[in-house]
Order: sequence, then C-alpha cells, then structure tokens
Amino acid sequence: MTRSTQEIKKIHLKKNKEHRILKGEVWIYRDEVQDKENFSPGELVKVHTWKDDYLATGYVNAATTIAVRVLTRDENEAIDDIFFSKRIRAADDLRKALHPGNRYYRMVYGEADRLPGLVIDRYDDYFVVQVTTAGMENSRKIIFDTLAQLYPRGTIIEKSIGASRQKENLETRNRLVTPGKSPEKIIEINGIKFKLNFLNSQKTGFFLDQRENYLMLKNISKGKEILDVFSYAGAWGLHAYGFGARHVHFLEVSGQYLEQTRENILLNGFNMDDFSLVKADAVTLLKEMADKEMHRDIVILDPPAFIKSRSKIKDGLRGYREINLRALKIVNPGCYLVSCSCSHFFTREDFLDLIYKTALAVGRQIQLLMYRTQPYDHPILLPLFHSEYLKCALFTVK
Repeated sequence: MTRSTQEIKKIHLKKNKEHRILKGEVWIYRDEVQDKENFSPGELVKVHTWKDDYLATGYVNAATTIAVRVLTRDENEAIDDIFFSKRIRAADDLRKALHPGNRYYRMVYGEADRLPGLVIDRYDDYFVVQVTTAGMENSRKIIFDTLAQLYPRGTIIEKSIGASRQKENLETRNRLVTPGKSPEKIIEINGIKFKLNFLNSQKTGFFLDQRENYLMLKNISKGKEILDVFSYAGAWGLHAYGFGARHVHFLEVSGQYLEQTRENILLNGFNMDDFSLVKADAVTLLKEMADKEMHRDIVILDPPAFIKSRSKIKDGLRGYREINLRALKIVNPGCYLVSCSCSHFFTREDFLDLIYKTALAVGRQIQLLMYRTQPYDHPILLPLFHSEYLKCALFTVK
C-alpha cells in the first residue's frame, strides 16, 4: 500500500498556535502541539487548528523539538512516491534553468525545496545524498530511484551522518549506493582541482556554498602572504595561490585534512615550497601569533558552526569574537580579513556588529568591502530565515 492510500491521522495545535503556519512557516514545535497520541517517527499527519480547521500535511516526530515538518498545504495532495519524485525533479530543473552549464551544485536543499530532511549535492556525475529526518528516511528508496532515473550513469553516495540523525534516533549511513564505483573523484572549482573521498570527508564532500565567495580573493591576493584558518582541504588558500599569492599558510587541527590539502597542492602542480601546513588548534595558535606580533597580509576565517542550537548562542559568540579578535591583530595595516560564519542562529546584523565591536576593542579600523551569502542553489525559504545561514565578509583593516 502506498502512502497515498493510507489513512492519515490528525494532529491538533494548541489554541492560537496556528499563526506562524498560516504565514508560511513550515516547522511546528513540540510545545505547540495539543495531541498526546503516540505517533510513529516519520508518520504522515494532517495538521489542524484547535478548532479542527485543516492547515497542512507533514510528517511527525514527537521525540524531537521540531515535532512536525510541513510537506504540503493542499489537503488533497497525495504524499506518495510520485510526490517526492516530482519535487526532486523540480528542484533539479530550477538549478539547471538558472545555470545550464553548471555541474557542481546543491540539487536539493531541504525545506527551501519543500523536501525537509533531504540534501542532495551534485558533483558532475556523482550525487551525494544526506537524509536527516525520520520522515524523509521513509522515502529513501524513491530518492535513490529518482536519481538513478534522472542520471542513469551517475554514482550515488549516501552520507546520512551528523547530529540531526542522532536527534531523530536514526542510525548513521555512510556508503556507496551504486555498486562497484569508487568513492573518490577529482572535481574542479573555479579552475582549481580537488581530490575528494566522499566517505572520508566533512558534510557532503566539499563546501559548494562557498564556491563563488572564493572569487573575492581574485584581485587582492597577488604577492600576498595568506593565513587560511580552519582550512579543511585548502580551498581558500589554493584559490589565493591561483590568484597570485606569494605564500599560503594552512592552519587545520586535522592531520587527515592537511594531507588532503597537500594532495591538492600537488594535484594542481603548485610549488610545495610556497605553502606551509600547520597542524594546530586554531584558537590557540591565533593567540600565539597575535602575542608574538606575527603578521599576514590576508587572514581567512572559515570556521565550522560555533552555534549549533539556541542554547549554544552565548558560547558560540564568544568563539567568533575570539578568533576575529586575534585575526584582526595579525592582519597587516591596509590588508584584508575574510571572515565567515555558517551558524544560522547568528544573523547578518549580529555577525557584522560583532566584528565591528571587536575591531574597536583592538584599536583597528575596518571597512566592509564585500558581503556575500550562499549561492542560488541554496535558496532561502521565506519566512523560514533559518535557511539563510552563510555569511562571508571581506574587510580592509587599517
């Protein structure tokens, strides 16, 4: 029996808790739900007001803070394999219509594509799938089937890992879906080559959301000495070198990722003598460099999300303040700071205000030259501003 023919239970909201959903939001929190009935994780439900008026259809997980994620507002729309296949195809068609020649992009971006709990990244003929919720877990087969139909020669990798799955009580999956294929691939971003092993990588393999932001370095890197902090596999620093940087220092706590950076340097035919690979904790080493008055022309901060939940905002802000304070002390006068954040609980306004106040505290004047966010293939669902997460700013430091 397909889900379109199943009886779908009702779930009711508490009095006056329907207003956000009526305005277009797609998350319903556990404390907004009136019903105490036991629902299976990922089960489809029809959401009704306390007066029993229909609002939306979605899937439920009573064990998580976000109790219901909305799929449709059409009470008569069947939530079945055809539903999910059509939405995946529509998301891919949107990207291809906007940039027909691009073969590296986020094909599906969760709530923004009305497919909560699903991310698909395309790397040419490789497709990396991340399923993060119990509701989307129930549709894994049609996800893989749709990809195989759209790209029959493609290689599918499932990288369903991370804290989100733990919260949903789901097991980790990190595997090749397409049999007999290699998990490794060489990709090319802005003319720079990177060797990826999708089974031994962060997230889905590469930070596609920064690919356009790397170009901020194009006209400012020539002859400069670069410090790439939280460097992962070296994307920022390799771009800077490709744009003419004199020397690049990579700072990364993971020896595995530094080795990937070394491989990428050699893969591009760059001179190894022009690079330094430093394995150390970023906060500790930045402090040491600032205390010793060691300076660089461009400092790049692209840390992991320091704020992963509302309860971590205070600690996360302290972390962002610390790394930016040290970086501002290291930048040579008249040169540049690139500072990023991927914490969606950290707004654009608060991000810029923190850097401004930190600069005042260390006696540096800054100018904001460029501010960028995520590219077109990571669309922002209004009014769910949580889908707007990436902040990337280029400053001159006086």
